[in-house]
Amino acid sequence: MLYTPELLKLCENIPKVELHAHLNGSVRPQTIKDILDERSRAGEALGVTEQQLADITVGGERSLRDCFRLFDVIHAVTTTHAAISRIAAEVVRDFAADRVVYLELRTTPKARPEYGMTKESYTEAVLDGIDAALRQLRAVPPRAASQQQLLLAAQAQAVGGPGASGPGAGAGAGAGASGAQGADGVGVTSPSHEQLVAASEGVVLSPRAGQRTTAAGGGLHASSSGAAAAAETAAAGSEGAQGPRPGPGPGLESGLESGLESGLETAPHLIIVKLLLSIDRREDAAAAMETVQLAARLQSRGVVGVDLSGNPYVGSWAQWQGALAAARGAGLRVTLHAGEVVAPEEVRAMLAWRPERLGHCCCLDAELAAQLKASAIPLELCLTSNVLTQSVPSYPEHHFAELYAAGHPVVLCTDDSGVFGTTLSREYAIAAAAFKLPVSALHELARRSLEYTFASETEKAQLRRLMERELAALERGNAGATAYGKSKELSLARLLARCLMPS
Repeated sequence: MLYTPELLKLCENIPKVELHAHLNGSVRPQTIKDILDERSRAGEALGVTEQQLADITVGGERSLRDCFRLFDVIHAVTTTHAAISRIAAEVVRDFAADRVVYLELRTTPKARPEYGMTKESYTEAVLDGIDAALRQLRAVPPRAASQQQLLLAAQAQAVGGPGASGPGAGAGAGAGASGAQGADGVGVTSPSHEQLVAASEGVVLSPRAGQRTTAAGGGLHASSSGAAAAAETAAAGSEGAQGPRPGPGPGLESGLESGLESGLETAPHLIIVKLLLSIDRREDAAAAMETVQLAARLQSRGVVGVDLSGNPYVGSWAQWQGALAAARGAGLRVTLHAGEVVAPEEVRAMLAWRPERLGHCCCLDAELAAQLKASAIPLELCLTSNVLTQSVPSYPEHHFAELYAAGHPVVLCTDDSGVFGTTLSREYAIAAAAFKLPVSALHELARRSLEYTFASETEKAQLRRLMERELAALERGNAGATAYGKSKELSLARLLARCLMPS
């Protein structure tokens, strides 16, 4: 393993931005198995073998062609609106649990007439799942004994910072926190081991009675408390109920603006989620235009752009240009998968077209690499994906190093967290270890990533305030520390190690 557990935990506490996450590739492997089992019991024959299912649930190196075969299996299983909504809700909760504060999900609208699914109803099912997850995340009490709040409170106390009061501190003191002595002789209020484990599973421990309630759809059931049970029932119903879908409304807004105004911006699960609709490279020009028109109609629900993705061995750039130009005309932003395989003419044409962002760009010759740097187009980089699909030989040889050294705008992303068994925190930890990045560089990567989002300027300003406050708190605890813990000063990694000890 490239990184230490302490480094990973440090990265888990960085507020992060995810800009390249495919919905179906981010599905939990267990969810695919659950859905397949349910439908098999109902007598449906989906044609998915046990070996194909095992290929999804077991990680390891896969070629790009292997990955697209896996996606075909996932798509064969996820053919109902209920399954799509469930997956979307789980993906949002998983990213929120990984301290992602802004997420752009992407998915290709799919029509399955045999299941009563149109491209529009598919997309609405995705949006419904996202909305359900956000409602659940907003339902987390602001004084909940969450890991993030407890750690920030404990950290602030350890270094004498001003963050010892407020929501996080209240939770830490009121939910069974135990006293600990810091390595530098400073008193640290440590959350109990049970609280930290519960928080990591999406469970809130009541500050008063230690009651367990499911805060974000986690695996533990609510207590028998009437209020807690009612809250869980309402959250579960909002995610699982089938019937008329809500019309356009706040949609994907996470409530961040109202949270900032009411002083709840330190709540651990605040996340803004946007959706990109992907044009599949297998689609013809008419189908691509249909996807763009759908994206334009759903902007009021948080669809902010379109993506060109899919099997890089099929299709030609010319067939999608009309649809992409129409997307721009409708006020949508555009990101393109580029250079996943050797295709110099296509990459050259894409660079000339100047999308707002590019993804991957693994297979560029020296001339194209120079053109990319000159363009300053932000690049979505997916370390684990590129190594496991053998698009790059190894982590240290990844083109992140060259682009980062050149000052090119880059953002770390997961691509397909479920298929590749990764998280955004893990991608940060890999980058720190493979490229010898100090903690300050990781924080700066997170800050800069926000500037490459398709969020509104108002949302960016809100998120800047949130991220700056949290990063400042983390930096106070990591002053002078490196990603490898060589500093003798109090670091967040050391604080985490103390907090995770059983009380």
